[in-house]
Amino acid sequence: MSTHEREREREREHERASDMQEHADMTPDASYELLGARNVSVNINGVQILREINLKIGVAERVAIVGANGAGKTSLLRALSGTLPVASGEVILCTEPITRLSRATIARSIAVVGADLALPFATRADELVALGRLPHGSGPGGPTAHDHDRAAAALERVGATHLAARDVRTLSAGERQLIAIALGLAQETPILALDEPTVHLDLKHRVEIADLLVSLADRARTVVAIFHELDMVRDLFPRVIVMKGGQIVGDGAPSEVLSAARVADAWEIPVERAARL
Repeated sequence: MSTHEREREREREHERASDMQEHADMTPDASYELLGARNVSVNINGVQILREINLKIGVAERVAIVGANGAGKTSLLRALSGTLPVASGEVILCTEPITRLSRATIARSIAVVGADLALPFATRADELVALGRLPHGSGPGGPTAHDHDRAAAALERVGATHLAARDVRTLSAGERQLIAIALGLAQETPILALDEPTVHLDLKHRVEIADLLVSLADRARTVVAIFHELDMVRDLFPRVIVMKGGQIVGDGAPSEVLSAARVADAWEIPVERAARL
């Protein structure tokens, strides 16, 4: 099989994943390995950050990643999205090793929303969100009218339409976070990965974003998110991954993996204090 034929087959695999997202019955399907890690380890500057990570995430799953600062949560998210090279093992995206996929295919498969959005130059919020459409092949002059329509819809979904014409640099931290989430939504990928999506948000927007994440999974989009608020995790996520020291030390339902003993161990706090969280 030629290089072109292999790439085309990967494109078809992505299309099948997108089709599953569009036509799924809203029930999580773990049989299809949409995202996964097989014995993944990551080293940064000679320090092992992730150690032998194994996980498998299916269609329409809603998964929270929790753990103390420095546990490896963000590094795991970066490794799963292909932005952090692995020292050993392999990351799986839409059933394929991610190293076999082009950057364009990866960008059409997984959108990553960081914990903070900072720009050194003036950019309107709606223009920034429209850039999320680039992986889908915008016109030679940049985003098309359709792309701008999808960007407007994404801004509306996060309740940020009123910020469309604002320079992103003038927005508050919470407002920038809404724009970052809208950017990820505009990318329209089968997987949305978020690093602390409710950081900086006020109570109203925290509730709205929480509802949005639930509705995305209900529409067969897979959501993987790093959270520090264990109360939100228990309410929103049927599956929780607990990390400590670069390893997964718990993976399952919140009632199983967020016990007082587990929380006390992962965060190194007294059990009696963990029992009240």
